[in-house]
Amino acid sequence: MKPLSSLLAVLLIGSSAFADDATFEKDRKAILSMAGDFKVGFHFQETFSMHEGYEAVEKPYEENAFETVKVVEDSGKRIVLQHILQAGPMVVKHWAQIWTYEDTEILEFQGGRVWTSKKISAEEAKGKWSQRVTQVDDSPRYEGIAAWMHGGETSEWTAAANRPKPRREEKREDYDLLVVTNRHTITSQGWFHEQDNTKWVKREGKEYPLCREIGFNPYLRVKDHDFAKANDYWQKTAPFWKDVRSVWDELYPDQGSIKVLTKADEGRLQDLVSELVDDAEDGKTPAVEKIRETLKPFVVAQ
Repeated sequence: MKPLSSLLAVLLIGSSAFADDATFEKDRKAILSMAGDFKVGFHFQETFSMHEGYEAVEKPYEENAFETVKVVEDSGKRIVLQHILQAGPMVVKHWAQIWTYEDTEILEFQGGRVWTSKKISAEEAKGKWSQRVTQVDDSPRYEGIAAWMHGGETSEWTAAANRPKPRREEKREDYDLLVVTNRHTITSQGWFHEQDNTKWVKREGKEYPLCREIGFNPYLRVKDHDFAKANDYWQKTAPFWKDVRSVWDELYPDQGSIKVLTKADEGRLQDLVSELVDDAEDGKTPAVEKIRETLKPFVVAQ
C-alpha cells in the first residue's frame, strides 16, 4: 500500500490537471464566442498630449458597421477568427484573430514595417493564449500574449502590444506606431474591445510618446441583419484565404526580423492581392505556388 502522503500527492496532481482542463475549455469558449453576427462601433478619442507643442485632437473618430465573424480554423489549441465587415453594399475582408495556446514565439512590431520574432519560455507561456491580429491581406499587424480571466458572467483577456498606425490615420506623419493595452471582454450581449493607446514617435534616433488615446469597439449581437453578401463573399474566397494564411506562416521568421513592404518591383501588395481575390471570387482560385510567388517579394529579412 502506498503511503498516505503519496496518495495525497496523486490526488492533488489529478485535481490540478482537472482544473487546468476546465480553465482551458473556458478559454476556448470565450474565444469562440467572439464569432457570430454583430453590430460594431469604432470609437476613438485622443485624451491628452504627452509632448510639448502637440495638442490632442478634440474631435473623436466615430464609425458604425456590421460584421460577421467566422470560425475558419479550430484545431483545439489554435483558433482562427475572420472578421468580414459589411457597410451598406460594400463587403470588406477585415482583420483576423489567430489564437494559439501556450505559444512560445510571437511577432513584435518595431516600427517602420519591421516585425521581430520574440521567443517566450514554456514556463512564461503556460496557461496563456497569444492573439495575432492580421491585416486585410493577412500580413502581420500585432500580437500579444496573456491568460484569460473568468469570473461571474464575463471573461477577459488583457495584453500589451506594439501596433502599426491604424488605417484611419495612415496619412498622419507626426507619429510612427501605437503602444497598446488591448482588453477583450465577453458578456451575454456580445463582446467589447477596449484599447489604451499611446501614439509613439520612433525615428531618426528619437523616441517619445506623443499623446494618449482611448478606443472602444463594442460587438453587439444582432439577429435581424442581412449578411447574405458577406456570407457569399466568404463562401467563394475562404479556400483562397486559407492558402494565403499558410503562405504567410511560411514567410514568418523563426528568428530575427522581417520587413513587409507595401510596394515592390512587381507593384503594390494590396493591388496584387486584390487581383488574386477577384480570381477566387470568379471561381478561379489561385494555386498556392501563385500566392507564394506573389507575396514573397514583399517580405525582406532584416
